[in-house]
Amino acid sequence: MDIKKQKNQLRKKILHERDCLSEAHRSEASRSISEVILELPSFQQSSVVAIYMSFGSEFQTHTLLTEALRLGKAVALPKIESGSRVISFRRWSGKAEELLEGRWGIREPDPARSELVELRYIDFILVPGVAFTDEGSRLGYGGGYYDSAMSRLPEPSVSVAAAFSLQIVPEIPLEDHDLSVHSVISE
Repeated sequence: MDIKKQKNQLRKKILHERDCLSEAHRSEASRSISEVILELPSFQQSSVVAIYMSFGSEFQTHTLLTEALRLGKAVALPKIESGSRVISFRRWSGKAEELLEGRWGIREPDPARSELVELRYIDFILVPGVAFTDEGSRLGYGGGYYDSAMSRLPEPSVSVAAAFSLQIVPEIPLEDHDLSVHSVISE
């Protein structure tokens, strides 16, 4: 079986299992994961953090976003650039009115109300995904947006994924362009 087919099968299986988690379980697990991430030296020492807006049954990023802003960190949210497979990151102050509904219904920064954050300034990035290994291999949603962004981050940047335990798998079929994260945090 080819790698793309293996990836799609694994993606479908994990997304179904994640969607079956109760809202209470997702909330509690997200709180636990957030507490660990907030204590990471790489997070504490960062000044510019890129964090995605969660959607659907994903790890809930609200606590991380709120705490990063409270701690005075510059928070950069991803914005899918129109007509491309590229994401940029834009500064967010925490105000809902600075957000628009983007592709797939994910809230993202309004370019008219936010400034571009160059990748070279991001020192901590929370990377979304469907499945991960303990070693940091990652299966994303299939668009390649984060692989592209991570490949352009400066060397000292730290990439972290937050995942529910069911998203941790022994092995992920990988292609040459698939990038790993530095660490995976689960409940």
